[in-house]
Amino acid sequence: MSLPKKTLLCLLVLLLARPVVAQDRPPSTESATKIDSLGAWEPLGPMPVDQAGAGRRGYVLPGESAEVTAPGAGEFSLHTVAANNFFREQTNNFLITQRYETHTLALGYRRGFKVGNFPRFELGAQIQLNESDSGFMNGFILGFEDLWTSVTGQASAKNQLRTNVATLPPLGTVIIKDGRPLYQEPGDGSGFGDFSFVAKALLRDGDVSSGSPRVAARVALNVSGKSEFTEGNFAGFGLSVDKKLSRLVAFHGDVRTTLFLDRVSQWNLPLRRASVAFSAGPELKLTRNSSFSLQIDGGTTPYLPTGTRAFDKAYGDITFGVGHRFRAGRRSIVTQIYGRENMDLPFLVRWNTDPDFSIGIKATIH
Repeated sequence: MSLPKKTLLCLLVLLLARPVVAQDRPPSTESATKIDSLGAWEPLGPMPVDQAGAGRRGYVLPGESAEVTAPGAGEFSLHTVAANNFFREQTNNFLITQRYETHTLALGYRRGFKVGNFPRFELGAQIQLNESDSGFMNGFILGFEDLWTSVTGQASAKNQLRTNVATLPPLGTVIIKDGRPLYQEPGDGSGFGDFSFVAKALLRDGDVSSGSPRVAARVALNVSGKSEFTEGNFAGFGLSVDKKLSRLVAFHGDVRTTLFLDRVSQWNLPLRRASVAFSAGPELKLTRNSSFSLQIDGGTTPYLPTGTRAFDKAYGDITFGVGHRFRAGRRSIVTQIYGRENMDLPFLVRWNTDPDFSIGIKATIH
């Protein structure tokens, strides 16, 4: 999954590239207006956090933007994620260990429709392909934890399990309750992840580039794939808002409710009936077609109380990323690269059974 240095350099150049326009004399008022219009920044949307799955604790609908595909048009997306899972907790009743890395490729397609006076809407589907092994990210994460510990002085920010071979958890996932195995996977498998379906309608059609808010609502269904990669069987409802606040800043927000179709999770743990989640954060203009995003996601736990931090805490993440829009004729290609750091809410960077850290790249062709 590691990218060659030349590929990384090309990505950075493309993300930072912008056109240069030279002119010999000041433009007229009419010309200036046209140039301003052509050069208006159009936000790229929120980071696609957890949209490809990649081993999340599951049972939560991922956040989305309020963008809805135009009637008769199609949208194809390719989303790849590397997610590191590393955790250990022992209580009187439970022993929970995780050590593996999931590599996911999610392929999606959506198409826009318009029927009579009803709001325009889109229908879409996605399939996930997964592979897991010991991975390459633990060394990178260890270096980051060392840096964070030295900056903040918080020794708890460093996971000591990474530095001691004797205490290194076994590869895979192991859950033991009252001395009996509850769930176990080796951590070196491959196969299909989940299948998901979505229908999204545009409730308010605002021109985000001009500052008008855009609002959309969606319903979604998730169908589980192979057990070590699935997020579970569930349906959900979501509401998204995108709004440009100024020439340099936009805001993206999303709230959603997930209804569980399973009574017991793939880890053989009893589930609640539903969960709620949110996403919120700013997008900052870098160039006309590039931006930087910072995003907070959070959600209630899907599990009934177990007495463990692994399953009982409300959980979320903080995500940072950059995006760039390419234009090729009538097509627009949006690329987003991001890093996701796991948290326990409220806003405490701690380990749990969500991915310890993940990085993702998504390309969407409109």
